[in-house]
Amino acid sequence: MLKQYLFLMLFAGILSVNIDSVFSADENTSEVIIICPVTRDTGISSAEGETAGNNGVAEKLNLKGTQEYLLFDIDPKPLKGKIITAATLHLYSPSDLTSLVLPRWVRTRVCPYLCSEDPPLARVGVSTLASEWSEGDARRYRSQVGASCYEQAEYRKRNWAYRGSTLMDAVFGKGHTIWNFGVRGQGSGVSGTAPHLSPLTSHLSPDIVSARIAGLSYGFCVCDEVGSIWSFKNGEFKFDYFPNHFFYSRESGDKSPYLEVCVQGTDAVPPEAVQSLQIDTAGFPEGEALLRWHTPQDNGGGKTLGFNISFRRRNSEKDKDMPRYLIPIAGNSGEEVKMHIQDMNFAAGEEIVLSIRAVDSAGNVGQSFTKTVRLSQGYELPDINMIDVSPFPPRTALPQVSGIKVSVVDILDKIEPGTGKMIPPRKQGYKGGNHLFSAEKKIIRLQAARNETIGFQVILEGIMTPQNINLSCKFDQSPNLLPKFYQFARTVVLDKNKKPVSMLPDPLIPLKPENHFSLLTSHLSLSTSLLCEIYVPHETSPGEKKGKLILSEGKERLELDIDLTVWNFTLPDKLSFVPEMNVYGTVSPYKNYDYYRLAHEHRTCINRLPYGWNGVPEFAPEWKGDHFDWTEWDEKVGPLLDGSAFADLPRKHEPVDIFYLPFSENWPVSLANHYSPSYWADEAFSESYQTEMKKAFAAFASHCEEKNWRDTAFQFYLNNKITYRKSFLQSSAPWIFDEPVNTQDFWALRWYGLLWRSAVDPIAKNTRMWYRTDISYSQFGRNLLWGIADIEYLGANNAQKTRMKHDEQILSVPSHFAEYGTANRIEDPNTQPVLWCLSAWAKGAVGVMPWQTLGGPDCWRIAEQTALFYPHPDGPKPSVRLKAFTRGQQDVEYLTLLCDVFQIPRFAAAKWLKTFIPSEGKVCRTFADDAGTAFFYKKDDEKGDAGDLWEMRYRVGKMLSDKAPPYKREIVNLRIHRDKNQNKLSFFKKLSLSPNVESYKPDCDKPVRSEKTDL
Repeated sequence: MLKQYLFLMLFAGILSVNIDSVFSADENTSEVIIICPVTRDTGISSAEGETAGNNGVAEKLNLKGTQEYLLFDIDPKPLKGKIITAATLHLYSPSDLTSLVLPRWVRTRVCPYLCSEDPPLARVGVSTLASEWSEGDARRYRSQVGASCYEQAEYRKRNWAYRGSTLMDAVFGKGHTIWNFGVRGQGSGVSGTAPHLSPLTSHLSPDIVSARIAGLSYGFCVCDEVGSIWSFKNGEFKFDYFPNHFFYSRESGDKSPYLEVCVQGTDAVPPEAVQSLQIDTAGFPEGEALLRWHTPQDNGGGKTLGFNISFRRRNSEKDKDMPRYLIPIAGNSGEEVKMHIQDMNFAAGEEIVLSIRAVDSAGNVGQSFTKTVRLSQGYELPDINMIDVSPFPPRTALPQVSGIKVSVVDILDKIEPGTGKMIPPRKQGYKGGNHLFSAEKKIIRLQAARNETIGFQVILEGIMTPQNINLSCKFDQSPNLLPKFYQFARTVVLDKNKKPVSMLPDPLIPLKPENHFSLLTSHLSLSTSLLCEIYVPHETSPGEKKGKLILSEGKERLELDIDLTVWNFTLPDKLSFVPEMNVYGTVSPYKNYDYYRLAHEHRTCINRLPYGWNGVPEFAPEWKGDHFDWTEWDEKVGPLLDGSAFADLPRKHEPVDIFYLPFSENWPVSLANHYSPSYWADEAFSESYQTEMKKAFAAFASHCEEKNWRDTAFQFYLNNKITYRKSFLQSSAPWIFDEPVNTQDFWALRWYGLLWRSAVDPIAKNTRMWYRTDISYSQFGRNLLWGIADIEYLGANNAQKTRMKHDEQILSVPSHFAEYGTANRIEDPNTQPVLWCLSAWAKGAVGVMPWQTLGGPDCWRIAEQTALFYPHPDGPKPSVRLKAFTRGQQDVEYLTLLCDVFQIPRFAAAKWLKTFIPSEGKVCRTFADDAGTAFFYKKDDEKGDAGDLWEMRYRVGKMLSDKAPPYKREIVNLRIHRDKNQNKLSFFKKLSLSPNVESYKPDCDKPVRSEKTDL
């Protein structure tokens, strides 16, 4: 009662404590408690509209999931030379202060204006900070030049790390920072005898405080690790998105946060010197290098914690410090560390003198290891000759047949039938003279590699009455070239108010395969479009191929010559870059292969998620408790995995590239009787759940090995979200797996990934058993999935997300990434899928994925952005946008071959590619959870239309054809070779409290187990 009374007086401002003067020691031991006041603090927000704001002089700050953070600092000088054994952060919250002394009915009825009913701050994460920062003197997230904010370390003056970085690049594992989290406690510090009562305590790893002593960190970043919370009571599900957690800042006086640090002994002995340095420059851009060395030993009682690194350029007598965010933290003694030199604007092949000094946890600095480092010379593309042909000159006069004007344009062009207008707009005369067609010469000019599909559109204009137009297309001297014709169907485009605004072509109806057929035109449209498509088989000889397109009506006849140049190289059967066609429902290998075959023919890959919100798959082998019954699975799914389902298609016998596995959080082991509600996956499941899931994972990997299904990437992917319970109470996911938001969500993905890795890695020698994640907010993912996820699908990808992924690929276990979003709207240019493929490839992605590609019941009538496949009683029909993805995939193959034949890295070719595509793509969203659509805005002085893409393809094609490279079935090997050291994949350590406090858990009807599980 005395403590509560004193605490009430403290809250009322009656009692004050000078924490600067508090120092206690236990005379019976060498343990010493040192109180470190917070010397500066500020609030940082990632929320929209607040990212440039500062909260440096606010008396209250907020911790709010991944939206609001605390930066604070202490004076490290009193801790210099001491060995830290423990540390505790103390925070004061208005709700916590009053809850200790006031009954609930007083807080909620008598003085609600004094009392906050925010949920408790259940788990706090604390990180080192890899950049200097400025406290600022703003409130309410107002912008202040020079003050720290989410966007910059000093607003409008200095970045947190590289250009375009944010706070997330300098904390919580990024920028070589270290972090930990612990469970909330009350009224106890590391010794159990805090100098005065603190409502909230959270332990820090000693290394985090030691890093500040050693000059390896510029302060501390604090995060609310639980973030969003939920409850399930009396059949009602409630979800609270990012509740507030207010606490007092240092401006509040006696309620200021502070650190309580336990030290035991001193360390005055510096660590040993670094002994050697390995330098890798192969595959890196100019002025970069990857450095490796081993952590030296420390013998002074502490540990080697990090390094100070400086460099000196030629003709300079002064050393400069390397940015802290590039310098690795130390490993265990003898363990290798990596440093990627980048962002420094060093010249190609420049030599610098590098000095490395090891630093220990007490701040002692070792002897310098010095070595001259020659940085990467970079890579130059061989001369890519300028194009030796030019687009045909524009012409308004068009050839005719029976009064119908005939023109030819690219398949990426779009024509509105009712008006004849083109999307995107074209200059006058384009239809009669462009990169494919000359109306004057009546010639269509094409180029293609072997194993490539090319095409063009035929536009018929000026139709006044219904007419029968006879068409034929043939190559008399090349009978293996068999053109296909498609007629466009049209869909009604609606505006935001659901009112029709236009009719546009998108669905394609294949016409009969004969070389001669009739087309019934309609007088209701100004123009009608046809698509002619030609596949060039593997065995086709290179050179010029002559053909004719013939149109006739009655006695009138129009002939257009076709000049097809077949390049002297062949595209691979195995896709180097996968446009993945994600679908939900309808498609099932247990029914037929129609959709799979249509996607395969278009050099894309259908991937059907087998399960729904309840986690139970629609098609899967039967689980018997300790083994699977593979009979039906092998019969029906096997042909997709051995390629026999595609034996008669252009890429004969090539298996599907990607295939979702039927595993979910609720299959084959049900969550029932195995799950106890918790925000943390490692506390939520029974041992038997883990054991049986691992057994099922291993059985699947073993079967795929036995069947030798080595060319398909099998994906274990968790798609569901706990938020689905708002509308579907049977939703099985206890977290947000797809597009994770909170640290608890990323932690759950990590937990399942570790379970997967431990089960399949010892078995999968030749097969690709991938752990997949789909992440829109990867900037908040820290390093939790490093070495665990084989492939991440990045939503709304940007330069920061790409950079973070590249850092992971270089500094951790190799992995892949792809981009996901939505295909272009039907009213938008069909160049967009091509540009998306090229842009993603240039960033390093292995594919793109529209999140849904299957049309709904009304897609033939009303335009649907997601309808790349149109369901039809006679089998699915393609959209012209699907063919645009084909074009994009084939363009990527050209560039991949360029890199392979001339032995240059992708980034070098990507640099050249940027001269042909718009400099930036913008992801447009219509609502918060929208996957987004990548849209490439072409500026007046930029390239990026169909003609520009043709020029890029022509120049690369001619260059490759001159080299005549031999055919390779597979150019890019996407297999991942993992580090066998599983210790690197162990759980991040959570620090226990004294006394221990049970984790804060969701409020649920179901009893909560106290059982904790570990892998």
